Formats: sequence, C-alpha cells, structure tokens
Amino acid sequence: MKKIITLAIALLIFFGIFKLLSQAPSTGTTTDDQADMILYWGVDCPHCENVKKYITDNNLDSKLKINQKEVYYNQQNQNEMLSRAQKCNLDTSNGMGVPFAFFTSDSTCVLGDQPIIDRLDKLSAITP
Repeated sequence: MKKIITLAIALLIFFGIFKLLSQAPSTGTTTDDQADMILYWGVDCPHCENVKKYITDNNLDSKLKINQKEVYYNQQNQNEMLSRAQKCNLDTSNGMGVPFAFFTSDSTCVLGDQPIIDRLDKLSAITP
C-alpha cells in the first residue's frame, strides 16, 4: 500500500513538472485591445529605430503598454497595419511607410518618427 501511494505521488509530481515544462513561456505581451499604442516597424528602418530607442531610453514601455509589430517580414502584421491605416483614412494605394503607430485610446494613427515621439511625450506626461 505504501509503495502504491509513493508511486502515485511520484507520478503526480512527474506529470505536474511535465505540464509546466510543456506550456509555452509567457512573453508578458499585452493584447492589442489592452495596449496604449501599437507600433508597426520594419527591420533596418532608421526612423523606426529612432522611435524604439526613444521608448527604451525614456522607459516608456514601463509606463505605457506598447505592442511592437514588425511588418517587413510578417505579412499578417503588414495586413493589420494597412487595415488600421485605411480605417484612419490614410491612402494605402502605394503601400504604407513605417514607423506607424496606432493609439488605441482614441483610435488615432500617427505616421513618422517625430510625430510618434511627440505623441508619446504627451501621452507619457499624463500617464502615472
């Protein structure tokens, strides 16, 4: 009887550890509807790097919920960006430039590094 209980406990521990290890790690990523801003960016885009550096240098990612989505190599993110831009009545007939930010609080689209940085300044000033 003691061996059966020991075996049962061992199996429970084994399966518990297996379940924990088999789960995908949590990335801490915020869903888009929880985010304050969604930043669409491209690899090797210097203007995108300006915005990302500004976010990092000013610890804005600790004050604001910011989702960053690469669009050059991710077709789903690119389609999402174009859809958001169209909802903001931006002309996407010749494609779309980056960096592009969507601010969820008022469904505002902002294109370009300095306009995004300016908007982040205003937003972070009112965020505790």
